[in-house]
Amino acid sequence: MPTMVFHTPFPIDRQARAASGIRPWRMMDAFAALGYEVLDVTGTPAERRRRVRALARRLREGQKIDFLYSECATIPTMLAGARHLPPHPVLDPALFSLVRRHGVPTGLFYRDMYWAFEDYEASVGRPLATLMRAVYHYDLAWYRRLVDILFLPSAQMGHYVPVFPPDRMEPLPPGGVVVDDHVPGEGLRLLYVGALGGHYRLQECVRAVAAAPREVTLTICTHESQWEAAHADYEPLMDDRVRVVHRSGEGLEALYREADAGVLLVEANQYREFAAPVKLFEYLGHGLPVLATAGTLAGDLVASRDCGWTLPYDAGAIGSRLIALAADPAQVERARTRTREVRADHTWEARAQRVADVLGAVRHD
Repeated sequence: MPTMVFHTPFPIDRQARAASGIRPWRMMDAFAALGYEVLDVTGTPAERRRRVRALARRLREGQKIDFLYSECATIPTMLAGARHLPPHPVLDPALFSLVRRHGVPTGLFYRDMYWAFEDYEASVGRPLATLMRAVYHYDLAWYRRLVDILFLPSAQMGHYVPVFPPDRMEPLPPGGVVVDDHVPGEGLRLLYVGALGGHYRLQECVRAVAAAPREVTLTICTHESQWEAAHADYEPLMDDRVRVVHRSGEGLEALYREADAGVLLVEANQYREFAAPVKLFEYLGHGLPVLATAGTLAGDLVASRDCGWTLPYDAGAIGSRLIALAADPAQVERARTRTREVRADHTWEARAQRVADVLGAVRHD
């Protein structure tokens, strides 16, 4: 049986609701589904230290390991413990150094670059931003030495990553799970699942739905705390065809079953040019064609794979498309058929196979 090491600098949480928590266990399961024995080096600093020692024993005994794959945290690696302090600056680099000494290719998924943008300084203050950016650069420095391939949510994000050589970067967007349980219904039922506020501004879409024919409806599923913070920006734009719910698990699956199309009509900005929203791939996995914004990575993918509609972030343009789709349901069904054709390329198993293929081509002298 082929064997790989799966690393995260934090415990795996299968109850996680955020994309940063969902992705690690989805990828871990995807490697197992491909037939790999997965050696788990995740957990608290104490747990990782024990697991690194166990891995070192395996390597000394001659265990063949095909590759190591890691998912980094949203915060610097040395601070990824439950309380962030004390820091552990050498624990995880030591793991990568260990496996490289034994000729094992290494790959790491680098999740985000939000710390490099002005919004970060505004949110945490300049002194803390300056300190944290230095720690993020420390991570990139040891990645450069010890990581063979830096996997990114998109190729576009590579333009913003300093220090690491571009020829050792590979895109690895999120994946989805194939689900076929759509329940036909009346009208055009739109679904948005995700955050509100910050980089997630949906107002033009809400305006368009409010002005569209009565058979067009929009369900917004977001965390209750985010709706409490954002509701004043949306309620003046809404009518009874826009509803807001707070669901997860089977409650969220019921929303997917009842939807005709997924919505990612958020305002375009520099961040959205390279961010790969996990909800895009969840929509595709459920067979939902997607309405996405032009000038975003999601919009580019939807246009290139013909699995929905890419539109300007403008209520008039969005409204015109909604009127056309409501008047011709066959357009939606054709897009749904196309979505089912392309989604196999965007499953978690497809992402894990890509990692295996890329790292399998790495050669150490």
